[in-house]
Amino acid sequence: MKRVLLTGATGFIGYHLVRRLFQENVAVRCLVRATSSLSLLQSCELEYCTGDLSDYESLRRAVEGCDVVFHLACLVRARHYKEFESVNHFGTENLARAAASCSSPPVLVYVSSVAAAGNSKKDQPKKETDPPLPVSKYGRSKLAGETALMSFADQIPCTIVRPGIVFGEADKMNLELFKTVKQWRVCPVPGFADRFYSWIHAADLSDLLFAAAQKGERLGQDQPAGTGIYFASSDEGRTLSEFGRLIGQSLGKKNIRTVRCPPLVLLAVSAFYEMNRWRTGQPQPFDWAKAWESLHHWTCSSEKARTQLNFCANPLEERIDQTTQWFKENGYIGNESLL
Repeated sequence: MKRVLLTGATGFIGYHLVRRLFQENVAVRCLVRATSSLSLLQSCELEYCTGDLSDYESLRRAVEGCDVVFHLACLVRARHYKEFESVNHFGTENLARAAASCSSPPVLVYVSSVAAAGNSKKDQPKKETDPPLPVSKYGRSKLAGETALMSFADQIPCTIVRPGIVFGEADKMNLELFKTVKQWRVCPVPGFADRFYSWIHAADLSDLLFAAAQKGERLGQDQPAGTGIYFASSDEGRTLSEFGRLIGQSLGKKNIRTVRCPPLVLLAVSAFYEMNRWRTGQPQPFDWAKAWESLHHWTCSSEKARTQLNFCANPLEERIDQTTQWFKENGYIGNESLL
């Protein structure tokens, strides 16, 4: 692996993957939009290529000369399915077509999501061989991206990685949970019963992505179900209450209380955001799908990655401590600053 193209480099997973690649002395080219913030990457010597997943010619220029493409870019919030589809499905298809046009097509590693597989049962984490049953618009669009890659399986070597809930340094989405635990000593939990989730630190995910690019299975038509796909999780499922208590321990806070939000309240909150979406025309952080998803289990097994790629995530407790320390050192916990 000499030169790689990284889409989604300006996100927090990209922040970790760039550092992992630098450890291996790999040259990194980043596909960025003209409006992208490069604040997380300022300390790194990177090659930038301005483009967009909807612009095929910019993708063709970006992939030229790269032997691996890590496709992280995606849309996680949208007003309607067509917006999800334009990026997560057709954008992925454009990237695959650009890679296939190269005289020596690169390996393409696609970061999908457990949402593409669908929710799990309490004691049955999702496995790669399970049929995917996404329940949200986001999940369906990520699965559509996977399907698009399958159509190029005979032209480019492709591998799909489906992570659970990703957290870590520079993580905007989980920062509010850390701040809530610190300030109020509470962990808000949806519903009256505990649900289990699979978590993975972005640095551990980056290790798996690197291994998948080097020696992972590749997608192939007419292959057994799950071929070329890996789930990424740190360990067995943890409840949100457990995760909140671990955050509390890392902050030196004891007796973190679980505050449960009744399903009817979740539905009411989601209805408010749905109305706000119609009123403003802007994507919202919470909707009907998020409310439904929060009341189910979302676990997956990394057994295949452990067996085939020698994947071994660091203990969840250590990774939470590491994340907390970074938030403290960078002023995101304890004052009004936001990422």
